[in-house]
This record gives sequence, structure tokens and C-alpha cells, in this order.
Amino acid sequence: MAELDWGGLHCQSHVMANGFAAEGHRVFYMNRTLQRWPRLRHLMTRLRPQAKSGDRSVAVVPEGITVINLWVGPPLAWMRPLNFLLIWLTMRKYSINDPVVLTYVPTYNCIDLITIIKAKFIAYVCYHNFDADIVLTDLLKSEKKLIDMAGVLFADSRFLIKRIQRLSNGKVVHQAPPGVYFDQFAKAFRGDEVATLKKICFFGGAGSHLDIATYNRLCDKYEVHFIAVISNDIKDQLDSRIIVTPPVKNSELPALLREMDVLTILYINSPYIDAVLPAKFFECIATGKPLLISGLPELQYYKECVYDTEKDPDKALAIIEHLPVSQTEERINNQIEVGRKADFMIRYRIMADRIFEGLK
Repeated sequence: MAELDWGGLHCQSHVMANGFAAEGHRVFYMNRTLQRWPRLRHLMTRLRPQAKSGDRSVAVVPEGITVINLWVGPPLAWMRPLNFLLIWLTMRKYSINDPVVLTYVPTYNCIDLITIIKAKFIAYVCYHNFDADIVLTDLLKSEKKLIDMAGVLFADSRFLIKRIQRLSNGKVVHQAPPGVYFDQFAKAFRGDEVATLKKICFFGGAGSHLDIATYNRLCDKYEVHFIAVISNDIKDQLDSRIIVTPPVKNSELPALLREMDVLTILYINSPYIDAVLPAKFFECIATGKPLLISGLPELQYYKECVYDTEKDPDKALAIIEHLPVSQTEERINNQIEVGRKADFMIRYRIMADRIFEGLK
């Protein structure tokens, strides 16, 4: 039960589904379901899943994987009878024996799916600080129930590991960080980045969580690129000199990044961001390019791979100017090794083994 649609951004749930299918398991991939009252955009995605662009283009579904849309309402306790019926009507056409459920969705709809298909084993992956997100209150209640039911627990950041340990009264929680297709992103490394130092890049969702002041200041000396969709709430704040390119598929992204000299993930601290280990982080690391970060406490565990600007534009400029000295060959090699160990296939094997161990 995934956090993103099959045809959406490629993420850990896709990797796990592909891995299980490649090993001969029958996989049912449940597209994203509601965790709040729906917006028009969500409804349009459901009605017209092909109407997407860039890296959200519809992906091919490999043999062994069945993609399912669960047509359900918001996961409110008082809507459970209706949602239960809707889930049952969808799932009754499938014959599934002794299923294992891997879920990223801690809702009553997930719990009812587990009941309907008579799940043999449950694994839960927490990838969100739901305490600081905009979700229905009932989701926090259902998450606690799901944690109690789960045979194995995962979380992607150390912050979230502590959160789930607290909610589970001390159960073991395994880390399941984001990953990277290492061989793809390693091709973005040129080797002359610090000799050039012209193009500064950010890729991903561009919204109010970004340290816009620093990005604007970097425009005074460098060519700043965003490979992103810019949210309406920051369009008027961004310097007009920032060059915006629409997002592309993951497989096409390394070619764009190859032209860049410095990568950035400059955020602003918030209770939600404190728990975030960005999915793009290991993609950046695998390129071997200098990486500037801010506002992300989770990345302090990777100090040998990043340069923290501390949301100070002057410090950001100083770090970049000093890169010909600080970005040593040893540092680059260490960074690339961190990226290599984050390869999706390694991530898959560790998580899959944890699940199969729990089944014994």
C-alpha cells in the first residue's frame, strides 16, 4: 500500500514492488489513498491518471505486478463502514492466499484492507512526521493501531525511528532510508566541477520550505538552476535570474545534473522538516558533486558529505568559493562510497530480508 501512485515519482515503494515481483512473488500495488479531505487535483489524478507530465509520466507495469486504485473516501472513523464496503467490492475479484502487507499508509482504510484480505503479516514503513503534517486526526489514531498490529517496523529517518519507538512502546524499528540508482547518478560526475564553479542547481519540489533568500543571493555570482515545479506561493519571491527547467524522469535527470557544478538542498527548519531525510539526498551524493544543505537536522549524520550553509547567504557564497580547497579527492571518494551503499538494490535486499525474517 504505497505513498505514491505507480505512475508517479519513482520511490521506495516502486523498488520494493519490482524487487518482490522479480523474485517470483505476486505483487498488488495499491495506488495512493486519501489521508485528508481530497482536493480537485487528487480527484483529477484518479479520473485521468495518464494526464501527467515530466517525471510523473505513467510508468510501465512489469509482469507480476497488479496496480489497483482503491476508490475510498477519507479515512475517518465514521466513514469506515462505507470505505470497508468499497474496499471489499474492489478486492473480491482477486484470489490472494496468505498475503503479506507492506504499507506506507497508516489509515483505517489500510487496516480494513488487511482485515478483508486476511493478511498473514504486516510491515509498516513510516516516511512522514504525521504529528506535524496536515492530516486527519483519525489517521494518528489508526497509525497507533497499525503499529500494534505490525510484525516489523521501518522508518526512513532517525527522527522517525524515535517517533515510532515512542508510539510502539519501545519496539525495534529498523531504518529504511531513501535510495538511489547509483550507476545512473554516478554518470553525472565530470571531475572538473570545482574548477568550473559556475552552475548551482536544486531539483525537486520548490515551495515555501526552501531557503529562498540564499538562492536569490547566489544569483549575484552564479548561474542558479531549478529543475522543478515552482509552487504558486513562492513564484513572486524567486529572483527572476533563476533558470527553471521542468522536472524530468529519474532516468533523464543525471544527464541534466552532469552540466551542474554544485548541487543544493537548502531548506528552512520546521517541525515537519526536522524529520525529513530527502529522497533526493542520495541521488545528489551519488553524483560526487559538492552538496550544500541547510535546515535539515537529519543530514548532520552525513557531515563528511555535505556543506551546511546554516541558512546564511554569505556563508553559502564563502563555502562555494572555498570548494577548490575543501572538495578534496578523498572527500569525493568518501561521498561516492556513501552513494554506492545507498543503491536501491542494497536497500531492497535489507528490507526484504527483515520482512522474511519476521515471517519465520
